[in-house]
Amino acid sequence: MMTQPQHLRTAWRSLMLALVMLLSPAGAHAREMAEIKASGKLIVAIPDQRNPPFFFEDHGELKGLDIDLSKAVAEAMGVEAVFNRSGKSFNDAVKLVADDQADMAAAKISRTLARSQTVLFTAPYVTLPHAMLVNRLRFAQISGGKPVAEVMQNYSDTIGVIANSSFVGFAKTYFPKATIVEFQTWDEVVDAVAKGKVTTAYRDAFEVKRIFKVKPDLVLTVRSVMIEDIKDTIGIAVNRNNFLLLNFLNLFLEQKNIKYTSEQILSKYEKFLN
Repeated sequence: MMTQPQHLRTAWRSLMLALVMLLSPAGAHAREMAEIKASGKLIVAIPDQRNPPFFFEDHGELKGLDIDLSKAVAEAMGVEAVFNRSGKSFNDAVKLVADDQADMAAAKISRTLARSQTVLFTAPYVTLPHAMLVNRLRFAQISGGKPVAEVMQNYSDTIGVIANSSFVGFAKTYFPKATIVEFQTWDEVVDAVAKGKVTTAYRDAFEVKRIFKVKPDLVLTVRSVMIEDIKDTIGIAVNRNNFLLLNFLNLFLEQKNIKYTSEQILSKYEKFLN
């Protein structure tokens, strides 16, 4: 009988051990469904910022679409939703899930290729076209009379975005010649485009529509542009090892028929837009 050389047997055993550790539930550190239920708490990552109507504080109480969704998920599991707000940005919320500091993140989290390398995402429960705010005067200066759509195909001026948000990556992907300027908050981005510090501001259609409801005078200096062929899909992020929780969430979203458009959100949460 032929036998393998010792070094090949050793290498084979090492490979098999690595595969077992990788695939075995014991090698995962994320809390399994049973652990979540036993603790009585579902830990949800929400950035420490105000983003109405998705999540915001009202007289010390967290409210909004994502808060309602998280509480409904927790109730379906028979536990209580507890919110981890130690992260400052959307990326921070995703990292909390990836680092096992939260069971899930439900905070208007865009499903991106970069984030999908560290966490798993549910099917989208919100789908929003991309959109821009455009400073009227500055755009007239650079457009040479060309239509907006034509200019945007080869856009090389400034784009304002929220730092550490998915739109930093989107801007680099879809407008590679543009100069990207990052701001800490959406209000700062809007203020910059209104004052002509940047020519455009880039986000989703909901936020662009919302800002005109909140600041109607903005229409004097800024116009909106909808980019219907590029969509921002919002999903719940869970740890890469927690397939049972992912399955539960997907089934929950499907059975409850939870899938919002920007118009539905504006209608349902209109009083919370400010």
